[in-house]
Amino acid sequence: MKPYYQKANVTIWCGDSRVILPEIIASRLERPVPEDFVLITDPPYGVLEPGDFNPRVCDDRGGPHGLARKPYATYQDTYENFVSTVIPVLNLGIKNCIRAAVFTGPHITEQEKPAALGGIYCPSGSGRHQWGYKTLLPVLFYGTAPNLDKGARSNVMQSAAVAHKNGHPCPKPLDWMLWLIRIASKEGEVIIDPFNGSGTTLVAAKLLGRAAVGIDLEERYCEIAVKRLDKTPKPLFLPEKPKIPRKRLL
Repeated sequence: MKPYYQKANVTIWCGDSRVILPEIIASRLERPVPEDFVLITDPPYGVLEPGDFNPRVCDDRGGPHGLARKPYATYQDTYENFVSTVIPVLNLGIKNCIRAAVFTGPHITEQEKPAALGGIYCPSGSGRHQWGYKTLLPVLFYGTAPNLDKGARSNVMQSAAVAHKNGHPCPKPLDWMLWLIRIASKEGEVIIDPFNGSGTTLVAAKLLGRAAVGIDLEERYCEIAVKRLDKTPKPLFLPEKPKIPRKRLL
């Protein structure tokens, strides 16, 4: 296979994650020094009812947090597709990554039991449901937080950040992905997002000096991600190289 985009430490694959992710994992294991992968992703949530795929019955106004109920290009975001398509990819990633942080929607019980539950707290609200205003966007955490021996961090972030419209139906705010990558990964690890969308995870990874791999089925979304990455500057502060102690002269 040939990557759709590959520049510096960021790679995008255009295709089905159910096919591409196993090949990435297999190729990693064949290397002399396998990288440590960290799964960080915002997959489709399976929120549309039958018929909602029709743009005329979707909320087409957009939302400040990228949470509008709009259709994807060709994928139908129903519960059935979430269970049959998204869940197997998430389970494969969780099993083969050193740790994972996954944004989630209403079907938490269908997913692997997490080690911890955190997320984004939006005091101003990020939508409505049967119980009123939605103010918490949950994130499921798997594995153990990096550098936990150096002190614990909160896995809940309060934010009023907004997502900029870029042609994708539900992009996440960049600030959220910057925060998530900081708390879920460390230097030298590779971020992998099998539901790459418009590339917010990859843009955040590039800004933080992390290597990253994204996969998405829709070429139009991969195209958006490439344009965003090409406009993203290199990190201002590159990871510091470890200092090699000098041998004491005898």
